[in-house]
Amino acid sequence: MHPMVKPQKHRLLIPSSLSPASSVRSSRTTHSHRQTSLRYLHRTTPTGTIESVAVLGSLYTSCMCGGITGLSAAWYLSKLAPSVPVTLYEKLDRLGGWLHTKRVESEDGIIQFEQGPRTIRPWTVSGLVTIDMIRQLDLEKELILISKNSPAAKNRFIYFPDRLNQLPNSLLSVLLSPNLPVMKGVLSGVLAEPFRKRRPADLTDESVGSFISRRFNKALANNLVSAGLHGIYAGDIDQLSAKSLFPRFWMAEEHGSLIRSALSNKTMETEGDQTTRAELRDDNVGICGRMEGTSVYSFKNGIETLSLALARDLEKSPNVTIKTGAKLDNIDYVKTQGLPINITEGTNKAASYSHVISTLFAPSLNSLLPTPLQSPSLASVQAVTVLVVNLYYRTPNLLPVQGFGYLIPRSVPDSENPEKALGVIFDSDTTPSPGTKVTVMMGGHYWQGRTSYPDQHEAVKMAITLLQRHLRITETPALTNVTLQKDCIPQYTVGHDERMETAHEDLIGFNGRLSVAGNSYSGVGLNDCVRSARDVVKGLLSGSSLTGLDGFKDKQWVSLK
Repeated sequence: MHPMVKPQKHRLLIPSSLSPASSVRSSRTTHSHRQTSLRYLHRTTPTGTIESVAVLGSLYTSCMCGGITGLSAAWYLSKLAPSVPVTLYEKLDRLGGWLHTKRVESEDGIIQFEQGPRTIRPWTVSGLVTIDMIRQLDLEKELILISKNSPAAKNRFIYFPDRLNQLPNSLLSVLLSPNLPVMKGVLSGVLAEPFRKRRPADLTDESVGSFISRRFNKALANNLVSAGLHGIYAGDIDQLSAKSLFPRFWMAEEHGSLIRSALSNKTMETEGDQTTRAELRDDNVGICGRMEGTSVYSFKNGIETLSLALARDLEKSPNVTIKTGAKLDNIDYVKTQGLPINITEGTNKAASYSHVISTLFAPSLNSLLPTPLQSPSLASVQAVTVLVVNLYYRTPNLLPVQGFGYLIPRSVPDSENPEKALGVIFDSDTTPSPGTKVTVMMGGHYWQGRTSYPDQHEAVKMAITLLQRHLRITETPALTNVTLQKDCIPQYTVGHDERMETAHEDLIGFNGRLSVAGNSYSGVGLNDCVRSARDVVKGLLSGSSLTGLDGFKDKQWVSLK
């Protein structure tokens, strides 16, 4: 067994999430385990300047994927640079951030409640990165695969204006559903899109609401797109950036119609996507083949299976030290002297690292930086708060329909949504449950600027009332669970890409010693966070990335056909 690795001078630091008390957890492994782990990864030769790394996660806020990004970054470092000392700082006494599965005993056995993300989509480049991680962690037997043909995959609903509307899942069903309340006016907007004028040449970004209304019409923007973005960003389509959220659509308009581009069979992706896909394709042919036909997936013991597996693997890594319950006070760096970065934690002596990877919420990181090196662009990132209420009813099949759940657009009248709900997930239709399990999500952009929130009793009452109104459920839930996710989802508002390009220039002031990853920058989902951790570690070790935001400055698109 190897002794615990003590924090030493010139180490690579990766912060995950940070808070008051400090505890150090050692990392131990056997030589044979290290060799087995290293077999699976594409190796990158570390540059000679990387002597130590620190990884930082969420600090004052609870960003949805701060914990998983920090864990992932430390894990990739443990595999790709096993000789470099790594310190992972985590605010909470548990690892994984909002990947948190709560298990509650009941008369029906153990009921699992997901307090954050609950399912993962496999079929994107970022999704492939997560699949590759799952393969390496030997978690394939723990997966629950939800087929594309299951009701949870095929049946998706929007509540509008006072009833559930099942969304069309094919072009034919779109043509056959013009009288569906939520689809009224949508088809005419789609048919007119190829004849719309292109945006003005001097328009560098605009809101999603403006973009969709301009290219299609307001009905599609208000009734469909606003609902979809409630489910992903809990955000306001009049604030969110079209360029950041829909980069392919934004680029397609430069060449004319979005519809014509979609029908051309010409697929565009970034050079980074192309490179990552090529790196991971061959190693994951087997697991991807076994997941063929999967819409989304989860784990038998809940989504935190992934973060727990990462933590176990890190504890076996001799070059990794994990500090939980950590609270960082400042990050010091003297630019003119090119010295290592010093991190102060409470009354402890400052620890020095040659490099830092921050997965903190961008404004939290900015507040730790020396005043001359602070970045207004990092400070400008906003986030929304989401209230999550899990409910379990002992009666099975209590829902009036089967499906993934339903989203609620902003166009629904207040009388139908006084709770400011964003959507409802039918958990028991996705993962096994003896009774009926649902999750209600409330708040998001509706609660922007609020300083007080419903307590647990009020939150449960709001969720029950909503379900009675929308689904006619009158049974009293046997179990409930309430989680207030404060500032959990960063908002990519209009001008986000340009601000991140400026932030990249600001962070260059650290001469390549400070890199960032996580959901403040280029994606809020679990896959995005894992991908950003991999990208920033590989970029750091290869010397190809100075800040983690380099891609905002010169994003190159390539055609696959």
